[in-house]
Amino acid sequence: MSYKNITALSAKALLLLTLTTSTLLTGCNTQEVQTNWSAEPVQVDGEMTGWDGITLTYFEDFGAQLGLSNDNEKLYILFRFNNQAWAQAIRMGGVTLWLDNSGKKKKDFGIRYTGGLSLSELQKMRPSGKGGFRETLTPEQQQRLQDMEKSTADQITVIDKKSNQEITTRADGSGGPAACFASPQGIYTYEFSIPLQKNDVLGYAIGAEPGQIICLGLEWGGISKEDRQKMMDRMGDGRGAGPRGRPGMQPPEEEELWVKTQLASPPSG
Repeated sequence: MSYKNITALSAKALLLLTLTTSTLLTGCNTQEVQTNWSAEPVQVDGEMTGWDGITLTYFEDFGAQLGLSNDNEKLYILFRFNNQAWAQAIRMGGVTLWLDNSGKKKKDFGIRYTGGLSLSELQKMRPSGKGGFRETLTPEQQQRLQDMEKSTADQITVIDKKSNQEITTRADGSGGPAACFASPQGIYTYEFSIPLQKNDVLGYAIGAEPGQIICLGLEWGGISKEDRQKMMDRMGDGRGAGPRGRPGMQPPEEEELWVKTQLASPPSG
């Protein structure tokens, strides 16, 4: 997989020039990338606050950027792309961030975030004359979808497969992990922060220290029929996406981006 490091400042210009909305190759190999030391806590707002001057990695096969930084307490992740189909898929089924403190490619601990584009923004992406997803729903289903939209943007799901648990908590970091979405300059931007160690207040963490090697994976797209049906059941009568012959949005194939990194240590002196 081809990738290169660039600063956050030059990354803005590069994304606007090079990111495309075409289907890109799925990446399954684990690449080694740099994690930067953060002198100050990074604000998780989706607006890249605190990322100036921090090295970002650009993956040409994905047309996406990944930024990693940490301080003594948290790991910060920045994920950016310009693929509308991916943005649609994440808004429907979420993006899952997997974290493995053994440095291997394991899916034992992660968080899933389903915030992102609003329903009205999704509708604008539909080609004219082809009928949007919203048009396939009854007014009651549309209202339920809007209510879901407001709640899921403020929530994350913590996945702990070792204890066979999936726990929904606030996305503001009050329980440990935090997540947020924004689209500065029209680039879909997802930010996360994860505590390195849990304590009495922060119940979910990586279980790692500065200088330790970890593996990190991002997974999105490929909504299963079961997950789609669960979503429709929550919105209404469970009859599916709409009347027969009225197609809804079709998610792209499942994508995975995995990297291995050594958490940064505080500068000496």
